[in-house]
Formats: sequence, structure tokens, C-alpha cells
Amino acid sequence: MNKITADIARQLFECAAEAGNSEHKRAYFIDLPDIVLEQAVAIAEDRYKPQPFTVFAVTDPKLREIFSPAFADRLVQQWLIRHIEPWWDKRFIDDSYANRRGKGTQAAITRLQQFMRQPGRRWYCQLDIRAFFPSIDRCILQRLWRDALPKLPWPVATRQRLDQVANAILMQPPIDPPPLKSGDLLLLAQVPQHKSLYGAPPGVGLPIGSLTSQFFANVYLNELDQFVKHTLGVRAYLRYVDDFVLLADNPQILLIWKSKIEHFLHDLLRLELHPGKVKLQRCNQGIDFLGSIVFPDHRLVRQRSVRALRRRLAWFKWLVSPHKESPTPKPPTGRWQRWLSEHQVLNAPEQPTMAFLTRMLSTINSYYGIFGHANTWRLRKHIFQNELGPLRTYFIPEGPDYRHLQIRQAWLPKPSRTIKTKHKATHKKKPPR
Repeated sequence: MNKITADIARQLFECAAEAGNSEHKRAYFIDLPDIVLEQAVAIAEDRYKPQPFTVFAVTDPKLREIFSPAFADRLVQQWLIRHIEPWWDKRFIDDSYANRRGKGTQAAITRLQQFMRQPGRRWYCQLDIRAFFPSIDRCILQRLWRDALPKLPWPVATRQRLDQVANAILMQPPIDPPPLKSGDLLLLAQVPQHKSLYGAPPGVGLPIGSLTSQFFANVYLNELDQFVKHTLGVRAYLRYVDDFVLLADNPQILLIWKSKIEHFLHDLLRLELHPGKVKLQRCNQGIDFLGSIVFPDHRLVRQRSVRALRRRLAWFKWLVSPHKESPTPKPPTGRWQRWLSEHQVLNAPEQPTMAFLTRMLSTINSYYGIFGHANTWRLRKHIFQNELGPLRTYFIPEGPDYRHLQIRQAWLPKPSRTIKTKHKATHKKKPPR
């Protein structure tokens, strides 16, 4: 193994270590050295080629298809992003909040509230791009990549390898070679044609589910961000993926900006605004943004999120007590469905395994974490006291604010008792002084 291959292999191992204790990592742990070496050699020799995807459908928060890359490709994607993200992130605007360190949904909502409280921000215009990921033109994206490549702070040989890997990922048709279909195939067939990569024209569409797709989506829409901030001169503007908001004191100005944005998207990025998701109204009426109804000084939770948690709870209760006469609730899809196919749920009737308890707790607390950012103390208390039902046998709030739940002590595994053997110390008595 030469030095270049060894360095790349070390970096890929670091990427695997950063992946945490993921299911993919556990499944391929024994073969990890062979996988890393194979990919390191392919990168060093400029012949990396992605493997076929696994495709499945999810319904939360809406029906869409997910293209999951193979484990080896996940490592290579992370290797690529580690090299190019620091340089590119400095060129993104501060108010782009998706898939960036130190950003996220709650930071975006907090920033939006800051804009709403400022003078001269009485009106807002919220816009959304129609079928964003399936509409991305990969040739335009490749041009943006090639324009940036000479500016990356790496030696020529490293940039050459980055270029080969990036082009292999960007220009790979997600459906060629044919992906392995997984999960509910009937649900997958229900994905609308305009939102499916199976119906996309050649050279169009990035797969949802890849780290590189998330990153390059920001690269693609950074062109829009720069246009809005520097050409239109909009000061109160923020974006999360393809959902963005502009604020001003005059609705007519917002309409003018909206028209110019529409032309820019069509002419330069081959994208369209979603005609049914254009909102223009006063800020004091609230903004439906990233799962919350946002007001200048407070925020509320969308009922869709509450209903989603209730569906999960109904399914958990049925899994714990399936013998009870009740209609079977609609099972979850995606990661939960795959987890259930690989794990045991009960040790005995109404005796859930620790793995299932931990998984349930993680899901419930993810919703409680979202609710905790809004004015929802009464809601959180009500859900625990009135809607958990038999699940209260297993969980208890961590405190009076109901921000998170924890597993009751009675269900936690007892710590193993170690028998300590007492050894009598034999010391020679010191002679009296």
C-alpha cells in the first residue's frame, strides 16, 4: 500500500468512526477494513464508482422516495464533504440554515422571530420550490462544482481525486444501475410522478437520502441566496432547504421580489416556485415555518406534528398489547419498519424488550424535543397524562416541565453485582518508639 492510499484509508476510517453506532456500521463492522481498503484504492487510482442505491418510501412528514447509498458510498461521500465543506461553507450566507453545523430548524425559527420583531418588517412572503430535489439540473450543478474546484485549498493531485469522486456522484443516474427496492412497495408506487426520480428527465434530479445531495443542494441554491441578498438587496431573508421567507414593510415590494426570484429560478437554475405555496400576509398572523406557527414573541406547534406523535403512540400501544381487541393502527414506514423487521419487541405479553423501550423513548422524546421549543407545557403534560395510556407503565417525565421522558427504574436492567473479596492486610507491627 503506497502512502496516498494509506492516507485515504486512514481518512475513511475516521469517517467510519464519526458515523457513531449506526445500523449500517454495525452490519458491516467485520468487513470494514476490506471496505475501506477497496474504496481507498479506487479513490487513489481515480476510478471510484458508486454502487446501486436502495430505494424505499416514507410518509413522515410527507410521502417521498428515499435513495439510501451503500455503506461504502456513505464513507466516500463523507470523505468528500470533509474536504470541500469548510471552504464552501464560508461562501454561504449566514441565513442559510439547512444541513450546516451550528444551524438547524430551531436556529432558523429564532432568526425569523428576530426579523419579525424588527421595525419595517410587518409583512412576509413565503416561497417554496416545486419538487426541488427531483428538479435539480445536474449539469448546472457540475458547472458550479468545476468553477469552484480550482479555488479549493488542496494540492493539484488532491483536487484531481476530489473531482473524480464528485463527478462520479453527481453524474450517476440514481436509477441506473437499478436500485434495490425495499419496504412497502405499494407505498413506493404511490409517489407522485413529478416527485419521483423514476420520472425525471436524463441528467435531472438528486436523490434524497445522501449526504452529498444535502450538501450540493445548498451549493445549488446558494446561487439564489446570493441573488436575493446582493442583487435584490433583501436584508430580511432566510432559507431552509427549498423553503424561504422574505420580510418587508410593503407587500408590493415583496411581490416585485417574488416575480424577480421566479424569473431567476427559471432562467438560471431550471426551477419553479410552487404555485400553491406562495403566502403573502402580515407577520402578526403567524408564519407556518419548519413545523411551527411562528409569531414575533412566541411559537406554536403545528397540529400535523401532534397527529404524527399520536399515530406513533397508537402503534406502540398496539405492539405492547396486540392481543387486545382493537383495530390495528397504520404501521410506520421507513426506518421504524426496518427496525421492527430486525428486532424483537416483546419478551412476554406486555413485557417489552429494553431495545424496544429505548427505541420508543427516542421517538417520543424527539417529538417532545420539538414541542419543547414552543409554548406547549399544557400539551406535553396532556399527552403524557391522557394519551400515553398503558405506555405510562414504562415511562415517566424527567421533571415537572415535561420536556423529556425517561424509562421507569423498574424496567431498567439491574446492575450486575460483583462479588468483592476482602483481603486481610498483614502488616508487621512497628516497634513502639
